[in-house]
Amino acid sequence: MNGDDGVITLIGRTYSFESAHRLPNLPDGHKCKNLHGHNYRMEVVMRGEVDARGFVRDFAEMDAELEPLLKLVDHRLLNDVDGLENPTAEIIARWFFDRIPNCASVRIYETSDCWAEVAAYGGSQTCTPS
Repeated sequence: MNGDDGVITLIGRTYSFESAHRLPNLPDGHKCKNLHGHNYRMEVVMRGEVDARGFVRDFAEMDAELEPLLKLVDHRLLNDVDGLENPTAEIIARWFFDRIPNCASVRIYETSDCWAEVAAYGGSQTCTPS
């Protein structure tokens, strides 16, 4: 269904998790250096060819791929998760991005109006190959 016409197909799904963290690289006195928590929202976008079923990816397949990652961060102190010792929104987004096959972007919301996004733009660049 996708061709050489320059059009790509994207699908997205939103997930959530609740975690605590502290940002150890901030100066003393910065409120985010203290232990605090967020109700994170994460938007994952995948891109690819539409298969014979008519999907880029079945959403149930996405859920199965994301569930183990979400278990690593949900109701956890993010600083204790390997690779998230300094868990800024930017680093959390990249952590997920590097672990999700065929994703185009990951956007992490710490609050309803503050987010960070990591994305693969252009060419055939995507996250981890499937």
